[in-house]
This record gives sequence, structure tokens and C-alpha cells, in this order.
Amino acid sequence: MSRAKKILMAGGTFSVALGIGFVMQNGDALAARFGNEPPVVSAAAVAGGGVAAVQVSAVPETTQIIDVPVAEGPALVAPLSAETTIALAIPEAASPPQPVPLPVLLAAADTDAPLTDVPFAETPAQSEVIAAPVCEPELTATVIPGAMVRLDLTAPCNPNARLTLHHQGMMFSEVTDAAGSVSVEVPALADIAVFIAAMDAGEGAVATVAVPEVAMFDRAVLLWQGDTGLSIQAREFGADYGDPGHVWAQAARTPEAALTGERGFLVRLGNAETDTPLMAEIYSFPTGLTDRAGDVILSVEAEITPQNCGRDIAAQSMQFSPASDTSATDLTLTMPGCDTVGDLLLLETMLTDLQVASR
Repeated sequence: MSRAKKILMAGGTFSVALGIGFVMQNGDALAARFGNEPPVVSAAAVAGGGVAAVQVSAVPETTQIIDVPVAEGPALVAPLSAETTIALAIPEAASPPQPVPLPVLLAAADTDAPLTDVPFAETPAQSEVIAAPVCEPELTATVIPGAMVRLDLTAPCNPNARLTLHHQGMMFSEVTDAAGSVSVEVPALADIAVFIAAMDAGEGAVATVAVPEVAMFDRAVLLWQGDTGLSIQAREFGADYGDPGHVWAQAARTPEAALTGERGFLVRLGNAETDTPLMAEIYSFPTGLTDRAGDVILSVEAEITPQNCGRDIAAQSMQFSPASDTSATDLTLTMPGCDTVGDLLLLETMLTDLQVASR
């Protein structure tokens, strides 16, 4: 994204919801805006921790529900009843000849002869029973550095299938591979992190893991659906656009950058190749680890493209901080006309700057 492009100020509609409780059962403000209902998870599944299978009632807005005709099977023929009589014509056989008596020879039994085993016909081996594959999706969560969690979903009966991953009000789309598996690394947004995988077909799975390292990070989240051209821009400690301290999708860094406490990093989640995908960007800064003091300037930009020009877009931002309550901002915006393609739209009030104090 070239900064030489014209910067336009956004005149869209913002609504702020402060102190929102992001509860899986009834939280997702973004889901309501995009028309996606959040998945329903039983309390027992969450309280039990570990991995448990759940039934998911989520049906994405982009899913078209149609009646599929059932193919007609072969015609069934009723079996013969017990009262049915089958007549068989049996020809009369000629009287068999009378046998001629033969002399009977008697032999003494040899009681000292050894007994021998009488060979028996072997029973044919039974056909091997092939167990049917276990089709319930299974989700596992593993903590990795940077207060991140690696999610591994196994759904052998759902190859190349779309799903939505939910966590603390954040959601994004993914697709399983040919074996029905998918792995993704997600920034944790709570110290007891609950993750839900909701298959479009209706099945689902849940995993819970403790991530105490979350208390060391401030995190800014941006959510959207489809091709909106949105991105988070973070400028650390006075950095200008293009400087080493400018963090965005094209200079995202890795979670290892935060381990020294000096720099933040950005993660983009979601499979952009799906139809109207749910996408997420998360910027993380290790405020509990740094020895530096200063500001991290946060903003959201939208590049005007042929795909989004003149269209209405919707988005949501959330910020998670150990030092303050969680906040959220919803955005509804009509993009400028297609004569402005290539320009940038600056959305300054979607995120709050970080004021970092040294430890």
C-alpha cells in the first residue's frame, strides 16, 4: 500500500459499545451485523474443559438452504407369505432294485492301537469387520509462545469443508483439507480461552485451554466479511509509515518479535478464497514485558478497490487489555465511488492508541 495514495477521511457511522461481555452463547455483535448466529455451546462442554464434541446451530448468512431431491432406490418386492404354496412336479421314480445280501466279516478290535485325531473340516475364516470412521469433529488447543494457541481440527467426514472458528467474540472462516483437517495459530483473548469450530454442515467441536500469558499483552482486533480492503495500521513509538516500527499486513512480524518486549506483531486470520469469507486481523503488543515507554498509534485503513467501491461495508473492532475493560466499535460505511479506486480511507476512531509505560 503506497502512502503516496490520496488519504480520505471516513464519514461513516460508528457505534461504540463499552464493557461488552463477549460470551460465546449470546455475544457476537459482528455475527448479528453480518447475519450469522453465534454457535450454541452447552455449559457442560465449556465447564468440563479439554475437548468435547458439540452440536452447532450456526448457519452462515451466505449458506443457501435448498431442498435436495432424494434419488429413488430400487423397487422393493414383498416376500412370499407363509401361506404361499409352491407346487413342484416330481416325476415318479422306478422301484429301486433289491440289494443282494453279502457275507459279513467280523474282525477283532485292536485295543492297543493308538488313537489318532480325526481331521475336521476347517471353518472358513469370517469376513473381517471394517469399523466405520469416527465422524465427530475433534478440536485440540495447544499454547505456544506469544500468548498464542495452535488449533488442530480433525473432521474426517468433512473434507474440503468450510467452517467458522469462534473465540471471545472473534470469528473467521477456514476450510479443511482433503483429509478433513485444518490447523491455525490464533492469539488468545482470554486467560481461559474457549475455541469453537462450527462446521457449515452443522457439526461442531470445542476446546478450552489456560493461557496465563495473555495478561502481558494488549490486543486490537478488526473483523470484517468479504473484500472490504480493511487493515490495521500500528505505528510504534513515533514510527512513520514505512519505518521499521510500522506494523501492518505487509510488515506483520512474527510472535517471536514480542518475546523481548520491544515490538508488537500482527496476525491475519481467515481463508480469503472462500465465498464472502469472515476475516480477522489482530495486533498484539507486549505491554507487560516492555522496558520502553511511549505511544503506539493505532488506526484502520480501507483501500478503495473495484470490488468495494460504492458498496456498503460493515466491520467491528475490539480491544482487549489487562489494564482496562474490553471495548468494541461497530462500523457501517458506504465506500466512495469507483472514480476513487486506489485511494485510502482513514478510519481514525475505530481503535484507541496504546499508552505504553515501562515496567
